[in-house]
Amino acid sequence: MAILYAKAAFNSGFCFIINIIIINLLFESTQCNTIISENMETFKEVKRTFKSAIRKILSKTNNAELDEAAFPAYAHKNPIIDYLFWERLNLTYHYILKRHNRKRVLDFGCGAGILCYLLAKQNFDVTGADIEFSPLNMIKNKIDFPTNLRFIEGDIITKDIPNNSFDVIIALDVMEHIENYPEYIAHFKRLLSTNGVVIVSGPTENILYKIGRKLAGNRFTGDYHVLNIGEIKKGFSSQFKVNTIKRLIFPFVLFEVFVAEKTECFPVEA
Repeated sequence: MAILYAKAAFNSGFCFIINIIIINLLFESTQCNTIISENMETFKEVKRTFKSAIRKILSKTNNAELDEAAFPAYAHKNPIIDYLFWERLNLTYHYILKRHNRKRVLDFGCGAGILCYLLAKQNFDVTGADIEFSPLNMIKNKIDFPTNLRFIEGDIITKDIPNNSFDVIIALDVMEHIENYPEYIAHFKRLLSTNGVVIVSGPTENILYKIGRKLAGNRFTGDYHVLNIGEIKKGFSSQFKVNTIKRLIFPFVLFEVFVAEKTECFPVEA
């Protein structure tokens, strides 16, 4: 009997949490509609295009590379998972459009190339980088990418990229996979121009996040994560000026998006 009461209490509490999240999603959607721009329509159109392409790929192919590139998440039918993954792209895209007139962008861990595509459409000079390009190549077989972008396959630390090559570096949901992340943080600083920024997102790895992964299905184990967003943020804070863009979803934070700015207070190490 005690076990039944405990299960009932857990289910009741979990349903309450889900309801709170849904209410916040509806509120944020309403807020977004009041500040919507013509660029938001572009984002929505691109989301539909990529989501359709990703679903077609997943209907025929199932492998670890696609999981690593978050294809199942971007194609998920659950509205909360859909919001969490696409909203980080949306936040990053509009942050860059509103705040950065300088056009040189590196998308580190570009995955399906969604942000590369979006920013290239807005005439940014975009470079996408990833360790493995088979997911990207599958997408490029279904979607015509703009010509004003280029891609680098492999570890960027081993590539001959000049210092001060980029004004913005994007690192969404990638740093949590990297054990030697301080080396990449230092490398980002060398690649950035004066007052350049890195935009970072990652999971909290808290209990609600882990429950959410369980509910999302077997392709969302997260067992390849070696860091949480708090550890990543602390690493960047030692070399950059760091500010939070948004925590998703209030009041139960599952992910955080922050910006790290290169300043003279933290000089580049020789």
